Amino acid sequence: MTSQSLETDPFKDELPGADSPDAGARPDADEFGPLIELELNDLAYGGDAVGRYQGRAVFVPGGLPGELVTARLTRERSNYARATLVEVLRASPDRVPPRYPDLTESGGFQWQHLAYFAQLSWKTRIVRQLLTRVGRFTNPPVRNTIGMPPGADPWRYRTVAQFAIGDDGAIGFRRAGSHDVLDMPDCPIVHPALDTLYQNVRAWIRANWGEAASDYAERFTLRVAVAAPEPDAVDTTRYTPPPGHEPPQPAGLLAIEARPGSAIDAGGGPHALGEAILAAVPDLVGVVILGLPGGRGRVVIGQDFVYEHVHDRTFRISAGSFFQVNAAQTPVLVEQALAALRPRPTDWALDGYSGVGLFSMFLADHVTHVHAIESQPSAVTDARASAALNNVANVTVTEGVLERVLGTLRRQNERVDIALVDPPRAGCHPRALSEIAQLAPRSLVYVSCDPSTLARDLQIICNSGYRLTSVQPVDMFPFTSHIECVAVCDRLR
Repeated sequence: MTSQSLETDPFKDELPGADSPDAGARPDADEFGPLIELELNDLAYGGDAVGRYQGRAVFVPGGLPGELVTARLTRERSNYARATLVEVLRASPDRVPPRYPDLTESGGFQWQHLAYFAQLSWKTRIVRQLLTRVGRFTNPPVRNTIGMPPGADPWRYRTVAQFAIGDDGAIGFRRAGSHDVLDMPDCPIVHPALDTLYQNVRAWIRANWGEAASDYAERFTLRVAVAAPEPDAVDTTRYTPPPGHEPPQPAGLLAIEARPGSAIDAGGGPHALGEAILAAVPDLVGVVILGLPGGRGRVVIGQDFVYEHVHDRTFRISAGSFFQVNAAQTPVLVEQALAALRPRPTDWALDGYSGVGLFSMFLADHVTHVHAIESQPSAVTDARASAALNNVANVTVTEGVLERVLGTLRRQNERVDIALVDPPRAGCHPRALSEIAQLAPRSLVYVSCDPSTLARDLQIICNSGYRLTSVQPVDMFPFTSHIECVAVCDRLR
């Protein structure tokens, strides 16, 4: 996936899926609709259980297949309906008590009530269903979903999260489909190092802004690098910690989105604010303030990047750049992508939507040359810095829109033996897929964060002279309906 922006949902990667219409929406004027008894028999992409009532599919958040429930219809359309769960009359054997029931309201953990082994099974099934229905593949080659590694905490894995500030001074996650904020003294569903940062930043906001916090900012995003590089791996000419700070481990980065007409300019302005937060919050290396008026746009106090470590590679990650947020599963994702590509030493490789170069830096060890293409300027800068940090000389990073750059490469007869793409949730631009097909790599690996757009794009690829060889789901977001996949297509001879 490529660049990310600040959004109100703390779990931006777990947005409702196309299989569940209006998923995550609040009930409308029909919230006092009729009670029905419903047999649930499926899970939709997006997390809702599905049953049928009067010939229509009914989507029920919080339900599970195999359950008999009482539900209240809240939204009725010609071909589907939505309902809220009222009572479970017959529970599924896979139902477990939610560990953090209050946080279900944030929309981030749709499957707290589903046993983890069953989550993995359903993710495999949902990918297969989407490839069959959307991609029109017969018996698609979907492998069993890879769960979290042994010993890894399936709850406290996330290294980036966004927190909202309510009009009443509440700080935490927004409730699903609402502007209300669930006030959270701590955050038990992120990496412990990120939780510590959150508590310290929240304490500073409480002490200095109080109930007027929303006059200063609408929300803030925290990123923590939980695997810092060894000191001798860091180029000290690029890494300058804040005055008086030793290089932190782990290192945190705070991005604050100012409210229009923000009070941040009072009391010394954004630089004084950033310095105060850096002095008060251990392990923060930088504060980035966004949305200030007067053409300032983006103010950086300290540094606007952190260093992350995956296997033997060091990555620079800026505030505006995307990087996988599950530190335990990111190495697994890389390993699966490289295994699917089957690189050869003489290969010239393409890495499309390359971000900060996560796949490029590892692929470089196995091929002659990697051409990485990314449209987000901060990610391009990060990728080039990461190549220097890792002494990787056979990666070229080009800034530009993938389909346009690929057209230029094709006209220049550039060689592409293998290709990898890791697009955002919306999937690949059709022209990008067309250009890749014309470049004719022998293998194309597609890393996807949305199996519905993956299914659509794989159909286009396979209509262009390729066959789908395998699809490997990887569970990057336990207890959510989000599904990451590594798919490989081989060119037909």
